[in-house]
Amino acid sequence: MSSLTTTDRLKNLLPQLFSQQQRQGDYYLRFQLTNGISALIDLKYVQESLTFDGDQITAVPNLPEYVVGLMSSRNQVFLAIDLAHLTGFPPETVNLRQYQTIVVQIDSEQNLFGLTVKSIQGISRIVPEQFSADISTIPDPLSPFVQSSVMQASKESDHLLAATERSFLIDISKLITTKISTQN
Repeated sequence: MSSLTTTDRLKNLLPQLFSQQQRQGDYYLRFQLTNGISALIDLKYVQESLTFDGDQITAVPNLPEYVVGLMSSRNQVFLAIDLAHLTGFPPETVNLRQYQTIVVQIDSEQNLFGLTVKSIQGISRIVPEQFSADISTIPDPLSPFVQSSVMQASKESDHLLAATERSFLIDISKLITTKISTQN
């Protein structure tokens, strides 16, 4: 019989769980903006990510085309914005049955925005050294709002070898304040 305790056995099986080593990097929410563009938002802006049914969004007339409508979560009402359309791409989330939505707060005034995107891909931990200042591949509509980019393994690859793709770190605060305040 083994004299190891359950905790000792777990420590042997899962050393990374019990590691005292400090993990490096910051957290970012990764999502698909358009068919060919993956992007990242600093997790400090993200309040939650949700999937809304189309009938949970209330259309509002006379608003800019990038506004999908009004939605609510946790007793707060906020605008649902097609993020691709806001940045200057063709609309990606029009008349869908379900909307993948990232709820962000960009200031301390409790202003929330629901950013509808093609798909939410998950959370990534990225160390600053992984980011590149290479701006040659940034699509024109995004270029004023991209802070940097990073190469990451694609989780959606059907191949045995994981494909890598470039994700762009978007300054979501600058994007929303620039694009929405210029519309008013």
